[in-house]
Amino acid sequence: MLVPPADVLLVDDNPTNLDVLARVLRSCNHRVRTVTSGELALDAMRRQPPEVVLLDIAMPGMDGYETCTRMKEDPLLAAIPVLFISAMDDPLNKVKAFETGGRDYVTKPFASEEVLARVEHHVNLGRLQKHLELQNQSLLDANLKLKEIHTLKANFTAMLVHDLRSPLTSVGLVLEMLQTGHDLRPALVDQCLASYARVQELLDEMLELHRSEHGLVPLQATTFGTSAWLDGLAAHFALRAEPAGIAFQTSWPESLPDLTGDRGKLDRVVHNLLGNALKFTPRGGAIKLEASVEYGAGVEAGIRYLRIAVIDTGRGIPAEKLPFIFDPFRQADPGDSRSGFGLGLAIVQRLVAAHRGQIRAQSQVGFGSSFTVLLPC
Repeated sequence: MLVPPADVLLVDDNPTNLDVLARVLRSCNHRVRTVTSGELALDAMRRQPPEVVLLDIAMPGMDGYETCTRMKEDPLLAAIPVLFISAMDDPLNKVKAFETGGRDYVTKPFASEEVLARVEHHVNLGRLQKHLELQNQSLLDANLKLKEIHTLKANFTAMLVHDLRSPLTSVGLVLEMLQTGHDLRPALVDQCLASYARVQELLDEMLELHRSEHGLVPLQATTFGTSAWLDGLAAHFALRAEPAGIAFQTSWPESLPDLTGDRGKLDRVVHNLLGNALKFTPRGGAIKLEASVEYGAGVEAGIRYLRIAVIDTGRGIPAEKLPFIFDPFRQADPGDSRSGFGLGLAIVQRLVAAHRGQIRAQSQVGFGSSFTVLLPC
């Protein structure tokens, strides 16, 4: 049986025995450390736990039985397999070895092939156990994630029903007044139209999220001038920022490389990020839209990106929520009606990914947020 090199600790008060065992194990490229007492063995294991221990029994001071017992009492060492190797072949000695926590027993004089086979057997078992533990933890994590998603969707459904009831009530009231011949007040008509627009927006978001999650994001790619595109987006947003008492700034060089992509979907990305900044930045605050060229590093070395950043001085996002802001159905603040349905950023992330781009976020509560989009150009 061949296994990748293992970390083995040999414990024996006889230097000759240590030398013979070490040469046998090193002949198969195993990494071997040797110590001459139980006390030294425990110290060596705590500093660097081995994959298997070959332990003599008859040693002065702390013998092999006590050394093994101490190991099993230490949570950091308890799982390390102990293979006793001793000249004592009395059955009672072997029984005691297993009672103290030993996994195996080899009698001296030993055959090299037997020692190698037993060591590699226990190393394989240990590695398999660790692999199974990691897989089990992964399954537990995935199960928790599924439960969390189920809870989020259930909460979203309840919220959706609640929020749809109000606009539908308004529409129903208008229809009832029309049926009974009542005059419609302009304010009621405006309210009805706003309710209809909100329902339409929500349905569009849900449909777009469904398509993006199933890889159904068709891109109508064109090549367009980046500077002129950003100028148009900024001019449109400035009309919204001024009445809200928000200082709006822009910054990008006069000449930026052209961008190839679905202009309508990229419009939505920037509009969504600017709209979120506007929602959560108080009057008197500031929002900045900036752009530049950035080059990738590491495996992305040489790739040129258009960097678009939306920076605000809003209330910020709590650190514990920041890793999940691009997950669907999550809201920055479930108690705040401005948070929407938790679909906007999820859609933005998927639209950016469809353009082979990246999006990242930084935020600090009380100081504001920064969302950065990188698009190949």
